[in-house]
Amino acid sequence: MQLPHFLLLAGALGAAAHPSGHMHLHRNLHTKRDGPVFVKNVHSRPTVKATSTTVAPAPAASTPSVKSTETSATESTSDSNEYIAFCGGGASSKRATYAQIMYTGNTGTANGCAWNSNLMVVPNNIADKYQYVQEYTNVASEPYQVICANKMGADGQLTGMFKVDGQNPLIFTLKPGETKTVVADANTQGVCAFAPNEVPTTKYGQYAGVWAEFDFANTSNNGWSGADCSSLVAQAYDMDVPGCRMSQGGVDSTIYPGGKGDNAYTKGMEDLDGIGLNIPAGKTTVKVLVGFSG
Repeated sequence: MQLPHFLLLAGALGAAAHPSGHMHLHRNLHTKRDGPVFVKNVHSRPTVKATSTTVAPAPAASTPSVKSTETSATESTSDSNEYIAFCGGGASSKRATYAQIMYTGNTGTANGCAWNSNLMVVPNNIADKYQYVQEYTNVASEPYQVICANKMGADGQLTGMFKVDGQNPLIFTLKPGETKTVVADANTQGVCAFAPNEVPTTKYGQYAGVWAEFDFANTSNNGWSGADCSSLVAQAYDMDVPGCRMSQGGVDSTIYPGGKGDNAYTKGMEDLDGIGLNIPAGKTTVKVLVGFSG
C-alpha cells in the first residue's frame, strides 16, 4: 500500500561521514512511511561527556497509522562455547545511496539471509568471540522487554523500528539483574528499544520506550563505531521514558527516567551535534544498563 509522506526528523542512526569530528545529521526530509523517524549520523571522533540538558520541545508530525504484526527473531539458547556464525558469513548487503540519511549498511540480507540476521543474542560466555558486542543488564526491579532491529527495514526504507508485517525484530526479556549479550555483524546500524514488561508503540506503530542506538564498523566512515541513548520517539508522543545508560571507553550516554539526559538525545535536541559515544575502528563492547535510574 502506498502511504503518504511524513516528516523525517534525523536524530538516530547512520548517514553521512564527516571528516572533522562527531556530527549528527538532523535534517527534515520526506519519504513514504508513517510517523516521525529519528535517525542520527555516524560517529567519527571521541568526545568528552556532555552536561545534563533540558531543551524546549519540538513539534511532532501528524501522519497516518499502520496496523501490522511481527514475529520475534530466534534467540540462541546454545550452551556450547562454539562461535555462532552470522547468516551469510558476514557479507554485507548493498547500500542505498540516493541520500546520505538513507545509508544502508549490513541489514543481514546478503546471500539469501533473512532481514535482521546480522543481530543475534548469544550466550554470555562466548561474547569475546565477536567483534561488536553489547551487554544488556537489567538494573531495575521489574522485567524489561528489549526489541532490536536494523535502522533500515526489509523494504529498504526507514521502517526498521516500526511494527511491519513480515518484519522480524530480535525480541527478548531481561529479568531483574539478568544480562544478555547482543552481537552485531560489521557495518550494522540499528536500535534496541526497551521498556518495563513490554515495549509500547506510538499510534503509528513505531517502537517507543527508550532507544539504545548503535552503529558498528561503518564502512562509510573508515570503520568507526558509535552509540547513544535516545528518548526522542517517546517524548515526541508524550510517552513514558525509562532509564538507559550506554558506556564504552570511560564515556557514558545516559537517559534518566522521565527524559533528562547526559550526552544523549532528549526532546528538543534534534538540531544538536556531538552527542553519544564515538569509538575508533576495531573490536568493541558497549555496556548497556537497562532501567538505569542514577
